[in-house]
Amino acid sequence: MNLNQGRTQMTGHKTSLSCCLKTALFVFTIHFFTLLPSYLCGWEKIDFKNTPTPAMFPESDAVVIKNEGQMEIRRNGEALFTEHKIIKIFSDTGQRYGRQSLPFNNSVEIVSIKARTINEGGKKFILDENQITEKSMFSEYALYSDAKVKEFNFPRVEKNCIVEYEYKFLLKSLKIPKDLGFKFKVVNDNIEPQIKPDDDGKKLVFTWEAKDKKALKKETFMPPLSDVTSGLAFSPSAFKMDGKIYPSKTWDDVARWYRELSSESVVGGEDVKDLASALISNSESKEKKVKAIYQWVQDNLRYVLVAIGTSAFKPHNCQSVLEYKYGDCKDMSSFLIALLKAIGINAFPTLISTKGHPMALTDMPKPRQFDHVMVVVPLDGEYLWLDPACRNCKFGELPFEDQGATALIVKNDGGELITSPESSFGQNLSQTSWEIKLYPDQSTTGKVIIKAEGQEDLAFRNSLSELKPTRRKKALLDFVSFWFVNVDQDRYEFKNLEEKDSSVCIVGEFAAEELGIETGGKLFLPVNFTIQRNISQTFPKKERDFPVLFDYKFSNTDEATIEIPEQFEIEFLPPNISLDETFGSFESSYEIVDDKIYHKSVFERKELFIPVEKYGQLKDFYDKVAREDNQKIILKRKFQAR
Repeated sequence: MNLNQGRTQMTGHKTSLSCCLKTALFVFTIHFFTLLPSYLCGWEKIDFKNTPTPAMFPESDAVVIKNEGQMEIRRNGEALFTEHKIIKIFSDTGQRYGRQSLPFNNSVEIVSIKARTINEGGKKFILDENQITEKSMFSEYALYSDAKVKEFNFPRVEKNCIVEYEYKFLLKSLKIPKDLGFKFKVVNDNIEPQIKPDDDGKKLVFTWEAKDKKALKKETFMPPLSDVTSGLAFSPSAFKMDGKIYPSKTWDDVARWYRELSSESVVGGEDVKDLASALISNSESKEKKVKAIYQWVQDNLRYVLVAIGTSAFKPHNCQSVLEYKYGDCKDMSSFLIALLKAIGINAFPTLISTKGHPMALTDMPKPRQFDHVMVVVPLDGEYLWLDPACRNCKFGELPFEDQGATALIVKNDGGELITSPESSFGQNLSQTSWEIKLYPDQSTTGKVIIKAEGQEDLAFRNSLSELKPTRRKKALLDFVSFWFVNVDQDRYEFKNLEEKDSSVCIVGEFAAEELGIETGGKLFLPVNFTIQRNISQTFPKKERDFPVLFDYKFSNTDEATIEIPEQFEIEFLPPNISLDETFGSFESSYEIVDDKIYHKSVFERKELFIPVEKYGQLKDFYDKVAREDNQKIILKRKFQAR
């Protein structure tokens, strides 16, 4: 279960959340006008006999008994967030749950941490404060020296023990006006709040409560947990940063805030202007100028993965980025904009909620709905989308994480909330071609050629470009060895890995001792020489609880030519097949010409979101494709080879 703490951290009120897996109880509470000082909760009274047992959760290595969070806004505008967890560990001793890491930076202070372990006999072991360590998350990067983490191990973790901990964050940068208004929304549930004053009448308490929620089990290709679990989202109508109050009632407000926040970072000095001029010296059109600058940023600045909020929202100035030659997404985007601005080309920073991040709630404007920054350039009446943090992307191409996502284009006079473009299955292509010569003793020689475009091309670049040549060779050898025995790779070539304007092409020539299985004078050959070879394992269950959400659309074409020696004759070829659904299609066909068998298969993914009610249809489609992949070509030996 997941209550998505991230949706609760930017509130203007005191918030309390709790969940107990045993009773499946969720409580969401907001307190208005908090006047009382915060206090550290005492240790929970735990009756070990009444805690969950391994028999109750046979497939789990641990159970979260309680998960509570509380946000309190103080008189001085500081926000105190307290989290309290109790976990019972069945078997995962010290691995996933035995260690905790708490990241923070200059805008956040961890004011207290306490933790303990209770063994099966009831003995308690308290964490020694001296065992809590602190270190920099990015010690090698001067620009992010404020990003730190506190870590600790629970003492004496063993099977069937309970660990409990509580920590408090003091959020210094979160300041809320006294006349705060806010929006709230229950996500993925239908719960009406109970509203009543507290005992002294000084606070108004809103409480959301839900009971008997079943445990959540992860499924293949399911949406992010935050998009399918119950949660409470809320946003203030205004917030205060660096002594200034910013409204956040509309997306225009959010855009103006980020425009002001990033304005200094896109103003470059003479060295930035000189660099921009040098980069476009051989470019005539606007598009070519943008391309030259974009690719320089891609190739010369190192991307450091720091999420928005970890190092605050404000980008570093472009002079620092140029000096250090690295930055996170907002730094690289601001630097790209600064270079374009230096040559008179207008470009906009764009906040985006990438795939895997909680789905943006478009009716609740707030900055923390976004986790990435990129650049949009107006060009010939359209938008040119650029992600400088994607080192291997072609010019004008977005990685699938950025596609079909909610984005806020930060313009000079406001913002434009828009969905980023999404590539079609016809743009993301892979083609694998095999030429195989079979000999009477089952040995083979052959050649394989792999070509790719779009997201398939980007996937190959991402996986291969950082590998040394020997590792690339081994990767290709392992691929071929899936079907052939004792492969000797005669020649191989990886083309265009560094040439972004061309598509990746992989060529391998090989010899192998054996292909297929011979028994009783018959040779059984595989028909599926495809990179989609694990398709039979994609959806093993007959039913599922959640929709299917794929990463990107694609079209895979696989062709194989098998030259048959005269000592064999063809006894059986699988029938041709054609499947066509709204979400995908599959075709497989065979042809015999002289002594050669030609096989071609095409698999297409046309839709990304498949609702639960269509899962049976989707599974049936995948099962049929899997059965076809498991078919065999049968050759019959005419006479025994010498």
